[in-house]
Amino acid sequence: IISGLSAAIVAATCTQPLDVIKTRLQVGAQTSQVMMMTTTATTKHFAQMHNHHSYHSVAMDLYTSFGIKGFFRGLGPRVVSMDLWGTALSSAYEYLRHVSRVDQS
Repeated sequence: IISGLSAAIVAATCTQPLDVIKTRLQVGAQTSQVMMMTTTATTKHFAQMHNHHSYHSVAMDLYTSFGIKGFFRGLGPRVVSMDLWGTALSSAYEYLRHVSRVDQS
């Protein structure tokens, strides 16, 4: 269990910054689509503030808004999720391996 948790922490920490940037790009694309369909000034202003077209622009916005911590937002829940899934999958594998064992008598 400890090795699984350690692996989840390392994997999540290494990939979290790119995942945060990817998610912000996706949300920005959805927001710009909403902006085209609506006429409210507030929605247009929000969409223009968060409408990014590149990883670099999202990274710069994250860094200026939140500092280095902005790249690791949501890391805790992601580690917990990865650990729980890893534990469940390992347990299921071991159980099925035990159940499907063929006795050689």
